[in-house]
Amino acid sequence: MIEILLGISALVIGFLIWYIVRLIKKFLHISEELENLFILLEEYAEHVDKVYNLERFYGDTTLEHLMRHSKLMAETSKNFRAMYDINYDLEEDEEYEYEEE
Repeated sequence: MIEILLGISALVIGFLIWYIVRLIKKFLHISEELENLFILLEEYAEHVDKVYNLERFYGDTTLEHLMRHSKLMAETSKNFRAMYDINYDLEEDEEYEYEEE
């Protein structure tokens, strides 16, 4: 009877280990994809800022609103990134931005 219980326990533990490894791999893949998304959003915000600061477009209200919106999206993505990215430290990033200004 004990052998049967040990066999069933071993199967359940083996399945749980396999499932946990699978979940971790999926989480790491999602983390990598989110990192790419965050980089893309930051590049977009920088691009809008560069276009807005061109002499030809400086003061355009549409671009000004677009720039504000892109900065808001970048800030929101940083907060989201802090929650879900295992390698991201929001406090470290804020210190870096403060030093840049």
